[in-house]
Parts: sequence; structure tokens; C-alpha cells
Amino acid sequence: MSEVLSLAKSYEKYFKIGATVSAAHLDAHHDLILRHFSSLTAENEMKYALTEPKEGQFQFEKADAVVALAREMGVKMRAHAPVWHNQTGAWMYRDGEKPAAPELIYERIDAHSKALCERYRKDVYAWDVVNEAARDDAMDPLKSPGESPVYRNSEYYKLCGAGFIEAAFRSMDRYAPGVQLFYNDYSECVPEKRERIVRLIRNLQEKGCRIDGMGMQQHYFAAPDYDELKRSIETYAGLGLRIHVTELDISMTALMHPGAKRLRPGEAGFAEFIREAMRATPEKLDRISDIYVRLFEIYRSYADVIDCVTTWGVADDWTWLDTFGMDPNLPKIKQHPLLFDEQGQPKPCVYRIIDAAGR
Repeated sequence: MSEVLSLAKSYEKYFKIGATVSAAHLDAHHDLILRHFSSLTAENEMKYALTEPKEGQFQFEKADAVVALAREMGVKMRAHAPVWHNQTGAWMYRDGEKPAAPELIYERIDAHSKALCERYRKDVYAWDVVNEAARDDAMDPLKSPGESPVYRNSEYYKLCGAGFIEAAFRSMDRYAPGVQLFYNDYSECVPEKRERIVRLIRNLQEKGCRIDGMGMQQHYFAAPDYDELKRSIETYAGLGLRIHVTELDISMTALMHPGAKRLRPGEAGFAEFIREAMRATPEKLDRISDIYVRLFEIYRSYADVIDCVTTWGVADDWTWLDTFGMDPNLPKIKQHPLLFDEQGQPKPCVYRIIDAAGR
């Protein structure tokens, strides 16, 4: 095994190793972060709800705490994600008693982008400019008349059409000229959604917007389709984009569900599905490790287009997956989705991933 047990150092010749961090958990993970990571992403601290809860009233304390750690490490950040249909105050969409006009929304996006870029100009190397704007499912014109076959029917889209995406990228291009600009999304390897994402990106490119990269989230609620992963990397890179893996984690449910669609609360079989997922046996944890090893093998093989691989969290002691999408009346599943365990110790797959990088 490598004498230097550091993911970041072991992968310097391939790509950055990143983690999303929460201001509330910085102290608990401080030494682990410094040792193993070379890129940071603020989990929520740079989103609208926390940085501009009311129009023109900015709050940067929590984001500043994350940035301070990046400065201590001597690394820059992936900044995530100002324009998103979630965690955005209702004020964005209103003009007094009436809905906001597109021009007003564009002005607000511009002002917000300017404020963040001015404050963190020296600390950021990439922005997830727009997050999750492609729709998940095929549009049914009978059930959803007037909706787009490409874009999520968010409040942004209802008021602006796709114009808010263009406005966001143009603002970031104006205020962050030396920083990479990314579109970020999930289910990015599902062929039907991948095609919608491609159409969204091509539309931006045809309008002359600068877009430098594709953020492939890589949340695995179902078993990875490795062939589709490769096909997706090649598809996005074929658009002239750099690739970042931005939110990697592996749910316990990925070991049980062979398809791309996960079971949800209220669906037939969900309760039994959850009870089985709660049984975190050594065999199941080994299978998660095997998935990580295989994913990193693929990421290394595309190191010519992948610049960063980021896990959505640091260690298993705190992960969003413990509560995400779960019926509150059912027992919580303790997930084990990351590379480090609840004590912050590297899992066996970390040693295998580091060894493979040195071959």
C-alpha cells in the first residue's frame, strides 16, 4: 500500500479530491479534511436561503467559516449553487402583491452573483451556476399542458422560461471571468434525462453563454450502470466541457435496487424495502466499497476530462441520506455512503483506491 495515506496526494496526477462540508461539522472533521482533500464545497452555506434570506440583506458568516478552512488548507473552492429551485426565498419570485417580471428576477440574480463573487473572488475556482434545472420525467402534454419537455417546471421557469439560466451564466461570466462555470444535475447518467441536460447545455452554447463544465452529481440510490456512466462522461465531454463529479455518495438502497428508479414512501413494497436496507451487514458494506473502487477505476480512466471528484459529505457520522426522502413514521436508516466511517477512519476501499492510483 502507498506509504502516504492521503487521497488528495495520491490523486494529484489524476484530479482533485473534494468534499462538501457544513459549517456545523468543521471542527469534528478538521484534521480528516486537511489530510485527505484538495477541494471544498459548502454544502448549503452559499445557497440563497443562507446568503440572502431577504432581498439585499446578505449573511455570510457560515459561508465565511467554510472559506476560512479552505484558506487554511491552501486550496480553492467549488462554490455551490446560487440558482436552484430549492432553498431560495419566496421574495425572489414576487414584486409586491404580483409575480415578479423576468427582468426583475434577472436583476436580482445579477445582484446576488455580484455580491458573492466580490466577496469570494480569490477563493473560488468553479461555480455551480445553475443546479437541477432539467426535468426528471417525460412531459405529458395532457397532464401538464404548457410545461417544457426539457426544463423543470420550477417557479423560475414559470416566470422566466429558460431565460433565468442564461441570465445566471451571463452574470457569473461578468463577475467571475477567471472562474470555471458549471451546470450541475442528478440522474445525469439516465439516458432520457441525459438528453434533456444535453439540450439545456446546447441551448446555452448556441446563445453564446460561457459554460465550462458539467457537474455530474453521482448520488447512487440504485446500482450504478457503469456503461452508462462511461457513455455520459463521453457525451458531456463531447460538448467541449470539463467534468467534475460533484456530489458522490452511495446509499444502502443501491445494493438492493437494480433499476434507476428508487422506491419512495407510500409505494408498494417500500416498508419491506426499508427494513431490509436497515440491515447494514459487513457484506453490504463490502459491496459499497466495491462500488467505490469500480467508480474510481472509471474516473481515473477519464482523467483527461475529469478535474475533480467530490463526495457529498466527509464521513458517515453525518450524511444527508440518513433522513432524505424517508417516511417520518418509519425508522431511520443509518446510511454508510462515504469513504470514511463514523469515527472518521478510512474504509477498506480507501486503501484500495489509493493503491490503484499508484500503479
